[in-house]
Amino acid sequence: MTTSTSARPIQTLREQITNLEAAITVCLADPSPKPVHKLRTSTRRVEAQLTLLSLLPGLPPHRKPEKEARRLLKKLRRAAGNIRDVDVQINLIEEKATASTKEASDQLSGTLKHQRTQAEVDLVRILNKHQVKLTRSLESLLEALDPAKFQILPATKLGVLAQDWFTQNIPSEALPDDPDELHAIRKTAKLARYIAETAPKSARTPRKLAAAFESLQQSGGEWHDWLILSAIAHDKLGDSALTQAFRGNCETALANYRSHIQSLRTRR
Repeated sequence: MTTSTSARPIQTLREQITNLEAAITVCLADPSPKPVHKLRTSTRRVEAQLTLLSLLPGLPPHRKPEKEARRLLKKLRRAAGNIRDVDVQINLIEEKATASTKEASDQLSGTLKHQRTQAEVDLVRILNKHQVKLTRSLESLLEALDPAKFQILPATKLGVLAQDWFTQNIPSEALPDDPDELHAIRKTAKLARYIAETAPKSARTPRKLAAAFESLQQSGGEWHDWLILSAIAHDKLGDSALTQAFRGNCETALANYRSHIQSLRTRR
């Protein structure tokens, strides 16, 4: 069938919204690492789908509910992201702890665990405050898009849109040195990945592209996690052995990340 390798953008958006609502409910009951990660990912996937829709011509007007939904999604994503980052940092400390750095590792972990407790309180507060408003804005968005709910998008076109959007939204410099620009490339790769992943599993080309974006996203995430952890360690422990070890891991991860950037820039 012609549509077997075609995406259905609005149907996918509806499914992702359902997943997001479920993630919010679970996270309110249990803001532990897995539910928080699921919530953060769910907000990103909805945002990515809205980005894809912005690239498609001929859709019904939906700018007002989309703008409100994006505003609220950003609040949830940032609150969940604060917790997720701390969870990753704590895990990295525990994985890399040695007998000689145990005291410093325990001190740093204790500080981060305290931060997580407060971030968890903040997340629950934000979810309770904005859940109803977000639900209403997403319902309004789906209602506005309903006339186009059966629209399909060929997988080949979806892949081209994801690749072009990624290329247009990263710095023009081949391999930037600025940490903010490097971090922006990672975030762009994440959204491009989620866009490409909306293609059916039988659509091999966009699925391969999604895998390439995921690899870039993960290497960029590893670099950024070590970068932030190095800064935290330096702030709390000074130029300690643990800080130096984290900095070395950051430099190694950066080299790997830059290699991935170069690889994906030349991919067409």
